[in-house]
Amino acid sequence: MAEFKSKEELYTALDAMVANMQENEKFISRIARANASLGFTVTDLDNAEYSLYFENGAFRGASGGAKETTVGLTLKAATLDKMLSGKMSGESAYMSGALRLCGSEWTAQSIAGYLWYIKAAYKEAVGEA
Repeated sequence: MAEFKSKEELYTALDAMVANMQENEKFISRIARANASLGFTVTDLDNAEYSLYFENGAFRGASGGAKETTVGLTLKAATLDKMLSGKMSGESAYMSGALRLCGSEWTAQSIAGYLWYIKAAYKEAVGEA
């Protein structure tokens, strides 16, 4: 499990995850018609924000902007790590109160369909692959 001591450490890991995902041709093909964004607000890291953008076959990530995304998640760093590494589903985190969702649940479920790709890219980024 990755433990982030600062928002900068989190951003570095998520930037590496995004770079890994951008190189995955199957993932890029999978998001060919996607048009959504997912933002994380990590409360225990000084409300760190990071956003992922799925844009018609293009994928990018950036710090900030979580409040302007299609779907926003507010959670703690440990919950984010568990979700991105596949140790906890987003649905379980939501139902247990470990995350708050802002936006469409349907869109959130659609984005959850990319978790297989996210999990592998994240684990590689944090040295767990």
